[in-house]
Amino acid sequence: MSSLNIADQQWQQDEFEISTCRERLDIDWIHHQLAERSYWAKGQPRAKTERAIAGALPFGLYYQQQQIGFARLITDYTRFGWLCDVIIDDRWRGRGLGSWLAICVREHPELQTVHRWMLSTNDAHAIYQRLGWRVVQEPHKLMEFPLS
Repeated sequence: MSSLNIADQQWQQDEFEISTCRERLDIDWIHHQLAERSYWAKGQPRAKTERAIAGALPFGLYYQQQQIGFARLITDYTRFGWLCDVIIDDRWRGRGLGSWLAICVREHPELQTVHRWMLSTNDAHAIYQRLGWRVVQEPHKLMEFPLS
């Protein structure tokens, strides 16, 4: 069995760029945003941030080569994708960049056979619903293993 060879992808919109190139990621910025500013990864150690990125398909959002947004997708590139860690720098919010980032993830050419897309959010339901996401239709099918 051969391993996946996924080429880096880029999207351009005005002065903004989205890229899946791992070498461009500003890990310091990403870690700060997640560990200091998010509700879902607050306080996590840098090693955990690095490991999460290593195990997923990362999407960096840039303005003039400076990272201003991030998302990652946990995926098998075939049937399933879990969108997570979507974050836009506070100074750049309200411009539709987070929506564009989520759209680019869905448009990635290597993900066109994925038919089960999921995410979890405490406060951005309306944003994702505008992009075609919906509340899980059969939540009774979902299971979780509680680690408290």
